[in-house]
Amino acid sequence: MERRCLQAAVALTAVILLFVGLSGVMLGVRFLHGIESASIDNYFRFLSATAAGMGIMYLCAIPHIERHSERIGTLTFLIFAGGLAHLYGFILRPAPTVATLCALAMALIVVPLLWLWQRRIAHKASH
Repeated sequence: MERRCLQAAVALTAVILLFVGLSGVMLGVRFLHGIESASIDNYFRFLSATAAGMGIMYLCAIPHIERHSERIGTLTFLIFAGGLAHLYGFILRPAPTVATLCALAMALIVVPLLWLWQRRIAHKASH
């Protein structure tokens, strides 16, 4: 049962990454409402595709989630590093949006907790 709950939580995280990532790829910086620059738009699409790719990597880990500690750990590190960059941005420019605060909470709290949970499931499966 615990394994299934973890799989559902990881699936939800993956779907969020895919949705946000693909929205950014398709809409570019219009997704952010108000930023206009070809260079920023191009880079935003690149980063959005990276987020979508991470979502796909999470989805691929779901069927045998107890076997994918390294993948989940790598994805957690990448997302956590991005969360730290978000946090640094807030220090430099306060007044984030609700959506950005939610992204920060996902990156710095939810995803690391999922990683710890996955490690627990993997440990149980190996013993």
